Amino acid sequence: MENAVEIHTDGACWGNPGPGGWGVVLRYGAHEKTLCGGVAEETTNNRMELTAPAEALVHLTRPAVVHLYTDSTYVRDGITKWVANWKRNGWLTTAKQPVKNADLWRRLDEAAARHDVEWHWVKGHAGNPDNERADQLALAGLEQALRDTGVDPATYRLPRRPAVPTTASTPRTCVATTNRGRPCANGARPSGLCHLHDPEVQCGAPIGLGARCTAPTGGELCQKHRRNPDGEQGLF
Repeated sequence: MENAVEIHTDGACWGNPGPGGWGVVLRYGAHEKTLCGGVAEETTNNRMELTAPAEALVHLTRPAVVHLYTDSTYVRDGITKWVANWKRNGWLTTAKQPVKNADLWRRLDEAAARHDVEWHWVKGHAGNPDNERADQLALAGLEQALRDTGVDPATYRLPRRPAVPTTASTPRTCVATTNRGRPCANGARPSGLCHLHDPEVQCGAPIGLGARCTAPTGGELCQKHRRNPDGEQGLF
């Protein structure tokens, strides 16, 4: 069996359309890396599902054999069955209509052309560990995109989304205290902690003076603090 790169990808969107995020888990032998990102403006779940594999394949430093796993039949069927005809038809459907998300389909097609990619579909939210991790990373990327625009993800609500009821086990605000000993005013995650105090969704790498990196990664090391033992010879 060839020594292949294994990639799991996922996308997320609140509202569909709404703010979105994407997540990636890459594995090559003993080496592993995670990626995530997002947009605060309106996007769709399909666009995030397309962005994730494109980002993963572009991230590889040289051509490789790749086994790519997605829970989106839209992505898997599109890249394996539809793209060739769309390209021949000038990115028009059989009904002579412009292909939706053509910009991302083009990007994914170009990224995949450098590699020997086998596309696999996996059922989402069915206990597959790497699919679940990619999902968490996609949500982390979405939340970070909102924070970058000054929006607290814990309090974000779209008009079409019902408010999540507050219960005694899920406080409205973070139960931690700030470094000045004051109650944290950030909205709480299900753990009761905000994104700044919940180590389960952060990089956690030491950054000096007892502090740790709070980059949202779903619990993995962020790109800045992850090191590839293969150096420049690595694939990512």
